[in-house]
Amino acid sequence: MKSAIVCLPFLLVIPVSCDDSPGGPGAWEVTPPENPLPAGNRLFGITVTENEGGFLPSFDVARQAGLQVVEINIPWDSIETGPGTYQDPYGGVLAATAFYGTEGVEVLLSLAVVNTVFSCVPSYLDSLPFSSPEVISACEEVLDFVMGSIPDNVTVTGISIGNEIDLVLTSYDDWVDYIVFFSAVADYFRNAYPGIPVGGKCTVMNGVFGPDSLHVEALNEHSDIVMLTYYPQDGDFQVLPPETVHDHFSAICQTFPGKEIWLCEAGYQSGQDWCASSEEQQAEFFHELFTAWDDHAGQVGLIKIDWLHDISPGMLAGLLEYYGFSDPGFVEYLATLGLRTYVGTDKYAWLQLLAETEARGW
Repeated sequence: MKSAIVCLPFLLVIPVSCDDSPGGPGAWEVTPPENPLPAGNRLFGITVTENEGGFLPSFDVARQAGLQVVEINIPWDSIETGPGTYQDPYGGVLAATAFYGTEGVEVLLSLAVVNTVFSCVPSYLDSLPFSSPEVISACEEVLDFVMGSIPDNVTVTGISIGNEIDLVLTSYDDWVDYIVFFSAVADYFRNAYPGIPVGGKCTVMNGVFGPDSLHVEALNEHSDIVMLTYYPQDGDFQVLPPETVHDHFSAICQTFPGKEIWLCEAGYQSGQDWCASSEEQQAEFFHELFTAWDDHAGQVGLIKIDWLHDISPGMLAGLLEYYGFSDPGFVEYLATLGLRTYVGTDKYAWLQLLAETEARGW
């Protein structure tokens, strides 16, 4: 469970930090990648959360790891403020993607029809089912606005219709309704904007491996790419052993045979008090993640890491207000997802990540 992040030079919506400094007695060392597979056509991304120095220094740090893709996740109701009335939200987030085009970084779009814990359909459509002609038509029109607002120099990697869909839909009828909607909107988008793959982001732990697995599979019968978010942890936000990633990758790929899979978010917190993790364990996870990716490189085409820096205390407070949930494990999870601290020091995970991406040619 995690909210959408919009990362741009002028806007970062979400993310945060506890003081999880690297430190330690110096016994830790980078694990050398063994027989790394060249990156090839695989795409690598990071969510560029800002440190206290701001966006541009943070972006420059992310480039050191071979950054190719960022994600812009925008709630539908932040774009359509009234029936057929649109704005480029947050002071111009769509226009500002020109920065990424100039830097040669691709943009993965996510229109948050639903967003982890809430529906983001504009209020005038609230009483209608997703599958109604009115909601389908309105979504197609807002997609046209979004695509028309993206600068010409920007390469759109793909688009997700919904963010962590399985955490919002609560019944069989909800799923049937959303899948009818998704199928119609995806068909419209791929016909209007050929060459840009369409998916619908669901979670691995609750969606693919949990009670909604059959619904997630049914939704992906209508997608071009299986788009997932991956945070290997239990219901108390305690991390699973790093090596679990290998079984997870195998199971995910077996669930969607013949389909390309993108991990649009992949993260592993370092918090020790509630999440049963550590900096060493976080670094080990990223070593295992890239090793597992090599083993499934023919099917897993993109991984984007969440996130670069631990987020600020103010951003953490904003997230907790958004979710309305302050379980201490959840707080520590959000606060320690970064590869680096908010003050800009390296965690072991960042050093391990640099070794993994360099070895593969990113």
